[in-house]
Amino acid sequence: MKGGHWWGLLPDLVRREIRNRLINTSSGWLWLIVSPLLLLGVYAFVFGYIFNARVPDNLDMPFIAWLAVGLWPWLAFSESLLKGSQSILNNASLISKVALPRELLVLSSQSAVFILHLFGYGVVLMTIQLTGTALTWQGLGYVTLLMVSLYLFAVGLGLILAAVQVFLRDLEQVLPTFLMFWFFMTPILYPPDLLPAAMADWMVINPMSLWMAEIRAGLFEAKWFPDLAFLPILMLSLLTLAAGRWLFDRLSPSFEDFL
Repeated sequence: MKGGHWWGLLPDLVRREIRNRLINTSSGWLWLIVSPLLLLGVYAFVFGYIFNARVPDNLDMPFIAWLAVGLWPWLAFSESLLKGSQSILNNASLISKVALPRELLVLSSQSAVFILHLFGYGVVLMTIQLTGTALTWQGLGYVTLLMVSLYLFAVGLGLILAAVQVFLRDLEQVLPTFLMFWFFMTPILYPPDLLPAAMADWMVINPMSLWMAEIRAGLFEAKWFPDLAFLPILMLSLLTLAAGRWLFDRLSPSFEDFL
């Protein structure tokens, strides 16, 4: 890898991303605690109260707990894609002045998003536990492994999107709408069995349905060790990361001509 000494800058770039995000809020770090709880309350009110959404029949728990366990991994994933896809364009001036590996900009942006959302995830899980919903903490190690694999999957996609967006600027307008569609087609707000039969195959080809099922199995069913269900998750993460790195390396030499 060329310029390997630059990789020591990654922690500093991640801290810069986190600091820049928090410095734009008047309450700083307080929002890391307040914001997740407010967001959870909004989703619970809209979908749990107004739309009367329910958990799967085999589970006895409040809808807000079932929702939160799946919602925060999605928030980390989707926001990291949005931030990562914009990281090259947003740092065009830096790229023209400093010959650092461009993938560091994507990685730092996405890593900062995951760190902040994982902090919020921890706050939400503790709140759920304190309000009476028993989570099976034995599965926390497996859930951590799932979140690492989700991060690798997001980084692979982020590298692809960041590289392509340099040449196709309209991607910035299309991606949020696509992610919104992907969100509603993933069993986060509803159990998978509520989908019409004609759309059952979507659960097979939608990779996020794999993560949702396994994360909930870890925190609700005490699944603590990866089994065959984790194999496609691991394979998909590694293949996507490899594909993203390959495409980014192929396109990055031409970035400066289009920035």
